[in-house]
Amino acid sequence: MISDLRALLEAPRDLWLVYAAKLTESIAYFAVVNILILYLHDDLRFSDETSGTIFGATFTVVSLLVFVSGVIADAMGKRRALIVAAATLIIGRGLLAFSEVRALPLLGLAIGCWGIATMKPVLIAAVKAKAPESIRSFAFSIYYVVMNLGAFLAGWLVAWLRLSLLGRAIRPSELFAPVPVAALDARRGLVAELADRFPAPPGADADAGVRSFARVATGGRDLDHWTAPDLDAIREAAAAQLAGQPLPDPPVGLSGYELIFLVATLFSIASLLIVRALKVDEAASEPSASAEASPLVARAAKILLELVKERTFWAFVLFVSLLVLVRAVFVHAHSTWPTYMLRDFGRDTPQEAIWALNPLLIIVLTPLVGSLTSRFSAWWVILIGSFITTASILFMVAHEPFEAASRAALGGLLGPDAHYERTGAYLFVIVLSVGEALWSPRLYEYIALMAPKGRESSYMGLAEIPLFAAKIPVGVVSGLLIGTYCAEGQPCRSEPIWLIVFGTTLAGPLIALLFSRFIRGAERARMAQAEPGTAA
Repeated sequence: MISDLRALLEAPRDLWLVYAAKLTESIAYFAVVNILILYLHDDLRFSDETSGTIFGATFTVVSLLVFVSGVIADAMGKRRALIVAAATLIIGRGLLAFSEVRALPLLGLAIGCWGIATMKPVLIAAVKAKAPESIRSFAFSIYYVVMNLGAFLAGWLVAWLRLSLLGRAIRPSELFAPVPVAALDARRGLVAELADRFPAPPGADADAGVRSFARVATGGRDLDHWTAPDLDAIREAAAAQLAGQPLPDPPVGLSGYELIFLVATLFSIASLLIVRALKVDEAASEPSASAEASPLVARAAKILLELVKERTFWAFVLFVSLLVLVRAVFVHAHSTWPTYMLRDFGRDTPQEAIWALNPLLIIVLTPLVGSLTSRFSAWWVILIGSFITTASILFMVAHEPFEAASRAALGGLLGPDAHYERTGAYLFVIVLSVGEALWSPRLYEYIALMAPKGRESSYMGLAEIPLFAAKIPVGVVSGLLIGTYCAEGQPCRSEPIWLIVFGTTLAGPLIALLFSRFIRGAERARMAQAEPGTAA
């Protein structure tokens, strides 16, 4: 590993720029995805089911664009493709801060789809283009570490910002003329006045129902921050609901989620500045000499036609498609996990920070595992890691036994007030991370090495289709699971939610085993065509 690191330090400047662009883009991407499902419900007032559907629909568009973006990037050149992608992400993420006009955030999600679909496959292809062949496997492992460093930093940043801004709303009208918080007696009096109309769910605090409704009426403010105008707005909204009328729009302001989106936009601007400095593959890929004068679309179409004629290409499609069920766990991490954690364990649960343990472990484990397993078959490493990832979900199915065990084992050390109920969630993230450290980096390397020369972006884009396509049904199912078993104001039932996730995930590696002869035969054929030293 020391020799690999020394060679990496001597790698071309562009490789390090790719890593820097990946870091800033990962922070921005995960900052948005960590809270997107919560933002759709809390700020845009969509139901659980509709929020899940929008989440899935957003990445439906991404899945439709991701392969096209790879082909276009091969045809137009990686640097130009990355600049366009970064620009669309700046616009898209910036629009998320304008929830007062619901159409603007939805437009922002749509605009950002092209950037998401382009960034990941083209940056991976750039790693292959600039990493020395002797350390290519190690370079991909470091790329994965950089991505997870961004995810870790985003998780802690978002958790800190969300909890610091919990129950607050930043209003432009109050920046220069601050409005004091209303008297406690007035705030408590309003809660008592509306308690019968908005009862608390079983097991919750007596004022939970009123406070939940008030956050909608005030644009995110909680009881500790209500001003006198907020009390009037809450009464007005309650009267409208009683009369069966639409709720009035809350006062104009920035919620905690919107401030986080603005921070993500700043990181997207940094990504644009970095990719502008790249010199990766400035010349466009040319399928043949006769294509030199062809338009961009014609050249992209020719690349696509060349790919679909290969038998190895279709075996590759089957392989990455079978892994979609395993990779869908990470979709649930952003569509099911956030809402579940906050409703089952409380709004002050730092779900982003708990999940950030995953990228932290990947940062530590990936270089070590990548070095130790580089001589083993990529197929078996990926398969074993997939089964471990699947098994991790069982810790979420029934977390009560783990709560009792941790309380008995650590109660004397941590005291009676520690959050032992989160033990199952921590174990889920830890075991999942071990499995991910095995299969995910080897999958990236496998994809890159299976791609013919000059078609790296196309293969990378294709490999991402199953992951993003998984967000279509997973987003819809997530909304249905949360709406059915963990609805707002109702006790959460963890068993059916996570048993369904476990069953669908387990099907992935099992089906892969059934088709192993066809997939591995195509893999050996491609490796036989590769130059010495490029086999997986």
